[in-house]
Amino acid sequence: MPRHARSIRRQGGSSLLFTLMAMIVLAFAAVALTRSVDTSTLIMGNLGFKQDTLMASNVAAERAISWLQGQVTGASLDNDQAASGYYAATPARLDPSGNKTNAGDKYSLIDWDGDNCASVPSGNRLTCGLLPYSDPTLVNGNSVRYVILRLCNNTGAASGTNLCMRPAVASTATSSERGELQPGGRISTTSASPYYQVIVRVTGPRNTVSYTETLVHF
Repeated sequence: MPRHARSIRRQGGSSLLFTLMAMIVLAFAAVALTRSVDTSTLIMGNLGFKQDTLMASNVAAERAISWLQGQVTGASLDNDQAASGYYAATPARLDPSGNKTNAGDKYSLIDWDGDNCASVPSGNRLTCGLLPYSDPTLVNGNSVRYVILRLCNNTGAASGTNLCMRPAVASTATSSERGELQPGGRISTTSASPYYQVIVRVTGPRNTVSYTETLVHF
């Protein structure tokens, strides 16, 4: 067989080998690109769901505050109203999400799912007695639950023995002329209500969960 024919045949075999190797490399690159695109889409979707739950938590907080406004004029907020998710005293150590408490550093928990905090062993927590209010109306398809806590040491009326966290006392002065206080004027003080803490948990698609806290006083 002529020498040039054998040379051409050897070159053809080498080209096929390099072509196959190039196709394998391109195939791996295509798979990696597909996975990258899928991961980016998943991340964007999860962020979208997270933002949706945060918007829903804002609506739930507004509903809780509206309920408080209807109760604040009387003495009903001095005692627990568990059916409405309201508690007149705040535990000294509270972990709303249940992710912080452990056997060496125990916190009280909120029984969000009504299962006595089954996801946290009893040896890893102090108490699990706060039941939330489960809002029957879904917010953008999200399940909403919240707890309202009065920031006081104990239930009952606020007093020297039952301390409550509240804003500073505001003072107002009146006078016949702006900028000065005449004998005919007067100084009056206004005492604000205790602070109320609204803790909202929103559960959405893909097991998306968000927790928010809002402080309010009247």
